[in-house]
This record gives sequence, C-alpha cells and structure tokens, in this order.
Amino acid sequence: MAHIDVMAGDGGTKLRVTIRDAASNAPVDLTGKTVQLRYSLNGGAVVIKTMTVLNQATNKGQAEYQFLTTDLTAGGELRGEARLQAGQSDQLTTVDRFHWTVGTALV
Repeated sequence: MAHIDVMAGDGGTKLRVTIRDAASNAPVDLTGKTVQLRYSLNGGAVVIKTMTVLNQATNKGQAEYQFLTTDLTAGGELRGEARLQAGQSDQLTTVDRFHWTVGTALV
C-alpha cells in the first residue's frame, strides 16, 4: 500500500512547523513575526500561504497552516518550506523542507 500524507480536496489537515535557531537548535520567538508556508504541488507554481503563529508562551517557535479544500486539487508530490519575515532584512527560510504524498479519493 502506498504511503499517503494528505488527500486532495480535504480541508482540515494542519501542518505545524517549529522554527529553530541553526546554531543552538532553540525555538525562535515568533512574537510579532510573519511566517509563510511556501509549497509546490507536482513541480508547479509556488503557492504562498500565511501561517498562524501560535502562542509563543506555550508553543515557542511554532506556526501552523490548516489546508483548505481548494489548496490541494490533485494527487502527487507536495514539497514545501516555511519562511519567516519574507522580504525583510531578517528573512529566514527553513533548510529542512517537507515532502508529502497527496492521494486522491476513490470516485
């Protein structure tokens, strides 16, 4: 059986990331920061979504995005990364990318 991480057309799937300092591996405080999810499905155009920064007192360094039913419209390979402070002098893009297999529902 093939490994599937998420299904095309499903809403409700959440991706949670933790942004860490490369030198210390400590979570980065995201208070007042913006975090983007940047992904591509099957090598297509890069899609950019704004992630929700979680409460930094209890979830330091964490942000999440809940996929909508219209985000993943086909099966295949999803590759992505998180970007902190896009376009700013303190921009940071994650080195660790995620790779998901997107499945399709039975008709």
